[in-house]
Amino acid sequence: MNRRTLAVAIACFIPALAFAQLDSVSSGMYLWKKPAQEIHQNIFSSVLFEGSTRDMEFLQMTANTLLSSDEKTALQVPDNEEHLLLVKSGLLTINLKESSWSLSSGSIALLMPGQKYSIQNAAKDSCSFHLMKSRSKLPMNVARGEIAGGSVVIERNKVEFNPHERGGIRNYLERPTVMCKRLEMHVTILKEGIKSHEPHRHQAEEIVLIIDNKTEMQIGDKFYKGGRGDVYYLGSNVSHAIRNDGKGQCVYFAFQFE
Repeated sequence: MNRRTLAVAIACFIPALAFAQLDSVSSGMYLWKKPAQEIHQNIFSSVLFEGSTRDMEFLQMTANTLLSSDEKTALQVPDNEEHLLLVKSGLLTINLKESSWSLSSGSIALLMPGQKYSIQNAAKDSCSFHLMKSRSKLPMNVARGEIAGGSVVIERNKVEFNPHERGGIRNYLERPTVMCKRLEMHVTILKEGIKSHEPHRHQAEEIVLIIDNKTEMQIGDKFYKGGRGDVYYLGSNVSHAIRNDGKGQCVYFAFQFE
């Protein structure tokens, strides 16, 4: 084999190898990990899971710590990704579109591809947050995301609480994005010992992220116990049901996407 032929073979092999290394995300529970790697100024991160899914070419969830600082950390979403930031603890200040928000636990920021923003933790204690990065298998639809509202910040204490017999719910959003034809997000509060529903399945993929207390998730015929900061990934049409497994009420995010 001559050098030119070898070079062509290597060029073809490397992308295939990179694709092959991106395994599918398995339905199950992913524990919160202490953020260990410094990825930006004042930000430490650890990967909880990453890979491909039914609708996503790339899906990654990370655990992050933002250290206290007098300076803002400037960030930008890559042009081929969409990001979802969810505050776990502490107080995170985000500056976006010439506006500023102070976000406490349970608040979110949905960030479109290419979005520039900055974050800061001006409090004495560190702040922690989850960050989900996604890239769809279908071509991006930038116009769809912009028509639906583009990047948005939602503060937990400004979302109306609707009580029901099992606890209550806060409906955050249901809309298209650049990467999803539908993204639906809500926070559920379950009373002690209560199951949200019997095992069921749906086409949309779902992520359940525990905000407070202990839970037990049934996925297929297996049971998983997760607490604050832990994440359940539920693939398309996977049977699942969640129950409050702690003392007092439990609180968790549930978001579906397709």
